[in-house]
Formats: sequence, structure tokens, C-alpha cells
Amino acid sequence: MKKTFTFLVLAFSIANAQITITKDTSFGNNGTVSGLGSSSPNDWLLLIPRIHSTFQGNKIFVSYHADNSSFTQFTRLNTDGSPDTTFGTNGNVVIPVFEAYYFYANNDFFYTTGNQKYLSTGQEDTGFSNVDMQNTDWNYKIVFPDGKIFFRGDNAFSKFLPSGNPDTSYGTNGSVNTDASVAGDPSGNSHYEFFFNKDQAVYEFISPSAGLSNIRKVSVATGNLDASYGQGGYAQVRNLVLPVSAAYATSVRTALADGSFINKFTGSNNLYFTKTDGQGMLDQTVGGSGVITTDKSFLYNGTSYSAQDTEPLVYNDVILVPAETYSQDLGIACYSLNGGNLTVNNSTFYPLPGTSYTTLRFMFVQDNFLYVMHDNNISRYIIQKPVLSVKERTDQKDAIRFENPFNEQLILLSDADIREVEILDESGKIVLTGKGSKLNTSSLLKGNYLIRIISASGKGTVKKGIKN
Repeated sequence: MKKTFTFLVLAFSIANAQITITKDTSFGNNGTVSGLGSSSPNDWLLLIPRIHSTFQGNKIFVSYHADNSSFTQFTRLNTDGSPDTTFGTNGNVVIPVFEAYYFYANNDFFYTTGNQKYLSTGQEDTGFSNVDMQNTDWNYKIVFPDGKIFFRGDNAFSKFLPSGNPDTSYGTNGSVNTDASVAGDPSGNSHYEFFFNKDQAVYEFISPSAGLSNIRKVSVATGNLDASYGQGGYAQVRNLVLPVSAAYATSVRTALADGSFINKFTGSNNLYFTKTDGQGMLDQTVGGSGVITTDKSFLYNGTSYSAQDTEPLVYNDVILVPAETYSQDLGIACYSLNGGNLTVNNSTFYPLPGTSYTTLRFMFVQDNFLYVMHDNNISRYIIQKPVLSVKERTDQKDAIRFENPFNEQLILLSDADIREVEILDESGKIVLTGKGSKLNTSSLLKGNYLIRIISASGKGTVKKGIKN
């Protein structure tokens, strides 16, 4: 087949588009994995994915108390929701009780409380020895790309080698003392929580806050605030056009690689969302004058759903707003970053059938899946963002070019920086995502695809491509 370079740019807008959310019937039993843990409230799922990671590759970690005891049972599920019997004993590993806050996983291993390290098989790594990596109330750990372990203590940062020994090349004998502005208080008067890490910095929630917000950026190298971030090291989250009575609720990181995040505020009748960019400053281009205003409650077939106490989710350039009824049934609304209410399955609000709960509910987005934890069940939905209002135009200055058909790698050539790429199959399902101008496409089957490209400025284009 003759190869050409594609120049045609398809411009698109999702201002009036719809989002499709459908049950993933390939997951569990008709979209739900049931019976995890037991019916006791003390045994329901513990692992909270927002903290670090609940995935090991495409496999899913869940945890719960074992038999209502002081031990915790880990189960790892395959991507279809079936138990991964290669993990531990018949898919289960039992460890001493732990807090999900201290959990960290990557493709090769996972850490639990204190100095315990487990291999991807579920077996404890007995060669790992670290008596210093203990936990007080708010300590956390992360692993950098070089395999070194970063440990956040109240008054110092420490680095350890993959073996668990101190990394003596870091600070003094493996530790760097923090300055007073980022120190914790073991007596409980102040504390910090992990938000995310990027490059050689960690982003933390701090309470109470000494800055303009509860989110700060701390340098791993120095243990000090990064004063170039936001205003004096603290992120801007509150826009001046927000009502004075609007109370800050939470922040959630976007899927973009720039370190931006969405902030939620609650008012008497409305919810408000702002966006903080990667430099810690408010993004004034979202919504109206930098604020997206939404309803605080939604009506569906006469039933009211409240979003007062739910945490927003971010899927690409869409904010998903979960809400629930008084009887604890769940549903979702969607908004674009320009502030428009996107329809969900042809409705401004969509109930999620079969996700009622008694005690526990938690939602999160991974790739193009929406996961809903409800009591001791996990349901999975497929999120699709159709390309609507597409019109062709030939603008050579802005054209994005690539070899078409492409093979094992898609290389995009453009005068503008490329932020994100999504490849969709002919049904509109996202099958591959990536950052930047190069994407490994070896996992794709031969066939026709749509390639959605987001530039660094946020401009979206769609092109047709063929995998050879």
C-alpha cells in the first residue's frame, strides 16, 4: 500500500457534544464484580485509588479486612474482573492491617505499611530491609523512575535504594531536612497529605495552610517550598469572581502531563470549578472568567440527585460531576472546560443503574473507564466522547502531518506542540492514549482509526489514519 503524508485537519468542538457512558459487560458479571470482602461494613473495600495507584499494569488491586480481623486481604483482578490466580494464593495475599494511604504500586512491586515490600507475584520481598521507613500519621512514599524510594517524614525527606538501604548520595546519609514551612507536626496541630508528584517535586495538601491555598509545591532536592510556583509556593485555586460564601471542597488532578488540576467549591445553590495550571496559577480561559458554574443538584424523572458531597472526576477535557439521591443511588453529569453542560446518553444527567450503596461509594476514572466502588462491589463503565460538529478545512500552517498508513509507531509532525493524543476505533471507543508527538501503536490491530490530537494551547483536531 502506498504511504502518504496526511495534511487534512478536522476541527472539532465538544461545546454541545454528548458523552456516552455504558456498562462494560466484559467486566465481571454484566459489568460488575460482586462479593469482594463481605457484607460487614468493616470488611468493605479499603483501597482508595486517588492516593497513589490501584493498578499494577492493567490489573486491579482491591483490599479489605480479612474475616473482620486485624489482617488485610489483597485481591488482584484481571482486566476483565476475574481473580488473578497467579497472585499470592489463588489470587489473594494476606498482610497485617494497613492504611490505604501508605499503599504504593507499580508494575513490578507494591509497598504497604512501613517496611514491607511485595513482588508482583504477591510474595514478600524478604531481601528488602528497611527499619526506618515507618509511618506516623501522615507519612507517604513514592518511587521515582530510577527505582529509588522517596519517603516523606514530618521533618525530613529520605531516599532509599530499591534494596531498602539509604541512598547516601542524597542529602546527609540519605536525608534532607525540611524547612519549617513544610514540616509536619506529630502532635496533630498540622498535617500534610500527598496530592501528586511530578519531576523532582511533590505537591501536597496542607492543613492548616500558611499560604493562599491548601496546595503547595515542595522541592525534593532541598526540602523547601518552590517559591516560583503559584504565589510563594502555594497554588492559586480561588478566583475573584467566586461568591465569597463559596467554600473550597477539594482538588483533583487532570490527566494532562502539565500538573494542572481542577478545584471544586460549594455555594448555597451552585457548585463552582476553577482550574489551576502547571505553574500554580489560575487558568482564566475556562468557563466564564475562569469559573465554571454548575447546579448543586440534578433532577431526573422527578428524583433529585445532590452533588454537594461528591468528588469531581476529570476525563480528558471533561469534568464529571457525580451526584447521589437521599437513598444513595448514584448518577453523573458532565461539563466541558468552557462551562457547557454536556449531555450524558442524551440527557443532562444520567443515573448509574445498579450502583446503590449503604456505606461506601467511590468513583474514579482510569483511561476511558469509569469505575464505581459501591459497598463490596465494583462496576465499570465505558466513557466515550464522540467527535461531533466536525468540519473539514485545509489550513497548511496548522496542519499536523504523519505517515499514513502507519505501522508500529505513530509520529506526528506539527509546528505546534502536541499535548495529548487519543486513537479511537471505528465505534468511537478510545483504544490508545499518549502524550507528545510519538506514540507506540504496536498493540493496535490493522484497520481504520480516528486520531484525536490536542495541542499545548488546548486546540483539538481529528484525523483519519490506517494501521498497516
